[in-house]
Amino acid sequence: MDYPTPAIRRMCLAVDAESYSHRGHRGQSEAQEWLVRIMDMVCDNAGLDRSCWDVQPQGDGELALLQPGIEEARVIAYFTHELAMALYHHNADLAADARLRLRVAFDQGNVSLGANGYVGAAVISVCRLRDSLPARRALRDNPDVDFALVVSDSIYSDVVGQGDYDLYSREFTPVEIDEEDKHFRARAWVHVPTTRPRSRAPQPVAEPVPPEPRWAPQVLHSGPHANVRYNYGTVTVNGVGGGAADSTARPYDFPDLRRGAGDR
Repeated sequence: MDYPTPAIRRMCLAVDAESYSHRGHRGQSEAQEWLVRIMDMVCDNAGLDRSCWDVQPQGDGELALLQPGIEEARVIAYFTHELAMALYHHNADLAADARLRLRVAFDQGNVSLGANGYVGAAVISVCRLRDSLPARRALRDNPDVDFALVVSDSIYSDVVGQGDYDLYSREFTPVEIDEEDKHFRARAWVHVPTTRPRSRAPQPVAEPVPPEPRWAPQVLHSGPHANVRYNYGTVTVNGVGGGAADSTARPYDFPDLRRGAGDR
């Protein structure tokens, strides 16, 4: 085969795992394994034919060139929806440092196959977007989410901004990326999904208020047979003392008449 091949317009996808280098040997191996499994599962559930993608593995991430002629809005909407669900369930029972959190980027442009990889401005751009400071900051500032999405300005204007599928309802923030040392400057759009409920501060628990007595007793007189009248009749209980009832006297300790018969 002669390289480079003719350039064809392709949509490019780049993903990368957060804090991969902080993991040990076993942790890195597990992260790679789960990344591949989750990408395969996401595409299967989203109805995307991953066998038609040209994938370049990158250890803790990958670069993928999607086949020509796809509906780009559908790919982005379905892929990110299924990715959010897959990562949520994968990370649900894991410790914070064991979670698999991803930076995801989309761009588009003419791409060709070279002797040792893919060639084209979009290939470089999508990786720069994925690894950019705004993408890293999006994960750092939102510890509850499992991935952050970055799209190029052309993807936003041509695809996201057209309002197809549910992309119109998602909030994208414009950012300016300027990496002088890499000679890269671009305008991009960052989306932070909110599928995982955000942590909330514990709410103060109100002290239980004892219920007021359902019936207020009225002492008619005291004595050996004090009559205590409720709104449902007259009850005779053992009284103390004699003479007229004193409104300032200590109230009687009446039995709780609201208890069931079995509690008496």
